[in-house]
Amino acid sequence: MARNRLLSASYKASENTMAEASKSFYQAFRLLQKETFEGVAALYAYNRYVDDIADSGDLTQEEALGKLDDLEAQILNIETSEEVPFAWWLAFKDTVSTYQVSTDALLKQIQGQRMDILGHEVVDMDDLVAYASNVAGSVGEMLLPLLVDEATEIDQAMRQAAIDLGIGMQLTNILRDVGEDYRERQRIYLPQTLLDLYGVDEAMIKQLSYKGGAIPQNWIDLWEHLYQIADQYYYSIEPFLKDFSQAAQLPILTSAYIYHGIGDAVRKANYNCFTQRNYTSSLERARLIFKAKKVLDDT
Repeated sequence: MARNRLLSASYKASENTMAEASKSFYQAFRLLQKETFEGVAALYAYNRYVDDIADSGDLTQEEALGKLDDLEAQILNIETSEEVPFAWWLAFKDTVSTYQVSTDALLKQIQGQRMDILGHEVVDMDDLVAYASNVAGSVGEMLLPLLVDEATEIDQAMRQAAIDLGIGMQLTNILRDVGEDYRERQRIYLPQTLLDLYGVDEAMIKQLSYKGGAIPQNWIDLWEHLYQIADQYYYSIEPFLKDFSQAAQLPILTSAYIYHGIGDAVRKANYNCFTQRNYTSSLERARLIFKAKKVLDDT
C-alpha cells in the first residue's frame, strides 16, 4: 500500500537526522534495501532524540527526566495514541508496528539515558556494561527484526550478539570522547577499578582534557585494556552473520568495521582522545566497506 504524504515526509525527516548526526551509520546502513534502510533511519531518529535529551545543556535534570517520562508514556501507548509529537514519529510508529520492534528495547534506551542524567556510578566493568547495554545494546536489539528474513527465528543467542555489538560500539564511543565527556558533562565513564589499576585519576583526565599535553603511558595502557574488552563484544556478532538477511550482512559487518576503526584513528592520533575528535575518514570508510565485502565473499 502506498504511503501517504505525511508518513513519507516523516521517513524523510528520519533519514535526514541520521545523515546529519552519524556519517558512519548512514554510510553503512545506506547499503540496505530502501524500505529497510528507512526503518533503520526511523529507529535511529528515536534513539538520537532520547540521547539528545540526556546531553542537552539547556535542560535542568528535572526537565530532562520529565521529557523521558513523557516519552516512556508515549511508547507504552504507541498503539492507541493519535499524537504526532515529532517529525520522525509517524515513521517510527510505522516501523515499530511493521517489524514488531521490542518495546523492552525501546524502554531500555530511555532507562539508559536516565542513568546518564542521574550520574550512574561506574565502579567496575559490570557497571559500565550495564550502562552500555541500555544506551547502545538496546539499539542492536531494536534493529534485529529489521535485519533478518521473515522466516528467521530470533533466539536469545542471536539477540545477545546484537546487544553485544551495540555494547562494543558504546565502549568505542567512550574511549573516543573522554575529553569531550569531561569538559561538557564532567563525566568519566571509565570503571574506577581500571583507573586505580593503571594509576589514572581525575586530575590527569582534567589536565589532558583542558590543556592537552603528552599522553602518559599508563593512560595508553588503560585505553588498550578497555579496547581489548570492546573487541570481544565486536567479535560476538561474527558467528551469526549468516543468520541475517543477505541484504543486511554487508551493512552489519561494515558498521562494525567502521566503528571499530575509530579505535585505530585514536591510535594514529597518539591516543589523544582528549582535545581532538577522532573518526574514520570517508576514504577509510570506503576501504572498510570493501574489506567487509571481501570477508563475506570468502565465507
